[in-house]
Amino acid sequence: MHHLCIAGWLSCSAPAAAQRSLVMPKLPPAGRAHPGVPAAPPPGRTSRLALGTFPLLLAAVCAALGRFLDLPLLFLPLMPAVAALPAIGRPDVRRVLGAGAAAVGGVAVLGWGAKPIPVYAALASVLAVTAVVRTAARRVRRQELRIARLGRLAQVTQAAVLPRPPESVGGVRLEARYLAATPGATVGGDICGAERTPFGVRLLIGDVSGKGLDVVATAAETLHIWRELAHHESSLAGIALRMDTSVTRIHHCEGFVTALLITVYDDGRVELLNCGHPPPLLVRGGRATWLSGLQATAPLGLMRMAGDRCPTAVVRPAPGDWLLLCTDGVAECRNPDGEFYPLAERLSSFCGHGPTAVLDALEADLTRYRDEAARDDAMLLLFRPPDGQHSQRSP
Repeated sequence: MHHLCIAGWLSCSAPAAAQRSLVMPKLPPAGRAHPGVPAAPPPGRTSRLALGTFPLLLAAVCAALGRFLDLPLLFLPLMPAVAALPAIGRPDVRRVLGAGAAAVGGVAVLGWGAKPIPVYAALASVLAVTAVVRTAARRVRRQELRIARLGRLAQVTQAAVLPRPPESVGGVRLEARYLAATPGATVGGDICGAERTPFGVRLLIGDVSGKGLDVVATAAETLHIWRELAHHESSLAGIALRMDTSVTRIHHCEGFVTALLITVYDDGRVELLNCGHPPPLLVRGGRATWLSGLQATAPLGLMRMAGDRCPTAVVRPAPGDWLLLCTDGVAECRNPDGEFYPLAERLSSFCGHGPTAVLDALEADLTRYRDEAARDDAMLLLFRPPDGQHSQRSP
């Protein structure tokens, strides 16, 4: 999508008007090609009771067989193995002590009336194995707690670096989802933001080119720059030009940043400026279509190549309309067969529910569709202007 958008603004023969009215698309006839995605059932778990009682049962069976066959010394060496059973799975201290107690009981039953030396040797082995496994279990537990603390710290840090927008800003209803290319991560090269300013509610969705930690740093700095400019620049063009200059000065940014800058006014008008980014989708009457007539300019960091041209467009959504913004991780998503993800079609099939359910279904469907070997960060931002707040219709 990056190269398609850049080619679009490079191929323009004459600059368009800096401000023009956006053409609202004709919506296709209704129809559900893809039903909603059902939630996957939770994975099964092995019973903790079975894991705790198995050493006890095994010790009891060995002791009973040893006494029944009158071969206690044959089963006596198996008791240290019973004590070591918790080490096979996740070593829990209580299960380790329980297995050790079962093994000691087995030694007592098998060693009753037997020669003391083998009995003492088996008992010493059981105690030694129990002590070793217990020490390992305590170390594993400490490591798990440490990893859990680091995970919570990472979540707080990631939320501070690239926070997600709230559910409502200045009368604009928002829903956002982020699918990281790295499993478990909540930050990457995709950014979005929402700010209540004297000029209206300002929205941003963007995508930093490249990969790695430098992309995360560039994304965080870009979002911070936009937040400052959104409260002081009266026009979207002014924000874009100053962001373009700032992006070129970021020392670890060797690429560019595609972005869609939006101002939502109190009367419901929506002004858009597309900096080489995928266009938004209009959701009306349960159908989703790409907005037409939105001219793209150069991405941030490359705007000098386009002569600092920043054409904007204005649309006035009808009550109940929603707009979906996305990054190229969604627009360019492909399955293992190389087929692009039909975003407008799938979004239409999920409409009819609340915005949270719509994005949940879209996120789950997109996760299953995309090729795991070539996945990219993906961001979804669904919003409804103030005039739509009086309508109870779902997207």
